Amino acid sequence: MADIGMIISSVISGLFFILFFLLVYQTIRKNRTAYVLTFSLLLGGIGGIISVLQYVITAPNNLLLYLSLQVWSFVYFMIYIFFEELYTNRPQRYRLVIVTIILFASIMFNLLHMFMPTSGELGLTGATATNYLLFYHIVEWSWDISYNLLGLIIFVFGAYVHFKAYKFSKDKIILLQTLSMCVLAAGFIVGFVGGDIIDNTLFFDIGDGVKILGMIIFTLIYAIFPDFIYRLPVNVYFILIFTKIGLNIHIGRVHDSFIGSKDSEEQERQIISENLLSSLITAISGLLNESLGSKKDLEGIIAADRSLILDNGESATCAILCDKSTYFLEKSLRNLRKAIETRYEGKLKNPVILKEDFLDADKLIRKSFPFLKIV
Repeated sequence: MADIGMIISSVISGLFFILFFLLVYQTIRKNRTAYVLTFSLLLGGIGGIISVLQYVITAPNNLLLYLSLQVWSFVYFMIYIFFEELYTNRPQRYRLVIVTIILFASIMFNLLHMFMPTSGELGLTGATATNYLLFYHIVEWSWDISYNLLGLIIFVFGAYVHFKAYKFSKDKIILLQTLSMCVLAAGFIVGFVGGDIIDNTLFFDIGDGVKILGMIIFTLIYAIFPDFIYRLPVNVYFILIFTKIGLNIHIGRVHDSFIGSKDSEEQERQIISENLLSSLITAISGLLNESLGSKKDLEGIIAADRSLILDNGESATCAILCDKSTYFLEKSLRNLRKAIETRYEGKLKNPVILKEDFLDADKLIRKSFPFLKIV
């Protein structure tokens, strides 16, 4: 069994490191700056090495086993933060509280179980030993439940986020990512139900094997399609660039996978006059500053089903129309605005704007938004 455990830990560690290097490649090659996910994979690989060492080095109280599981708990939590970054601009409060409580419960019961002496070590006998053994098992179960529940909730949430992304993009690769999340979640169920409820330790290894299958599916996606970038679970319609006085520079329209199913009248209603829109945004911002006394730039216009998110600089403003804002949209919008101001610093201050001077702005949009399909 020790050999099987060592092989499983080695494979898991190797998969984490492979994914880490693939994402580092994407960060350099495709401007994919998912730092939280990338660092979590590096940490997961280190946790795998610690787990392997438990079969090589004799440590008191199975210290290396407990330490590796604590590391992986933090890895799961960081992966959860990445899912939140895909889904929204800041983690949903109640969801974050629940996941955080489960994380700290897992770590607390992990530490408590690690340092708990056995009844024999305490010299307990009779009813006292029986009661203490019951308490010992409660702590052990609480640890297993919190650890497996943490992984289950996070990867079910990940499957939900990726499935929503698939609904918007219709990209079959994302459907494979959704499948990998479901398989990973199933691994936690198999390990807990079989190992703790059925009380067969073989199921712990089977559960880890199922998790490995999920990781293999996820890893193969980036190994076969090294240039594939994550997709967002929200619809994005266009990206607009204009000067501080409301002169339109460029509009980047995003591919809408549903556009073919709409009738011509509805398509015509979706054609947006970028000149009118940029002037309107500037007028609203001016109203806030001059008539209502606001000293800050307009950051967004939010409706129930649409959000217009703005990023304002010294000489340019970038806006994006989407269903709702997310962390990666806001970050990419800020990067785009900085790139536009750096590239066209002199031209942006001209009283007359010639769109011919900004023809390569589309390249900056594609670079800043590698996860969108710009038409």
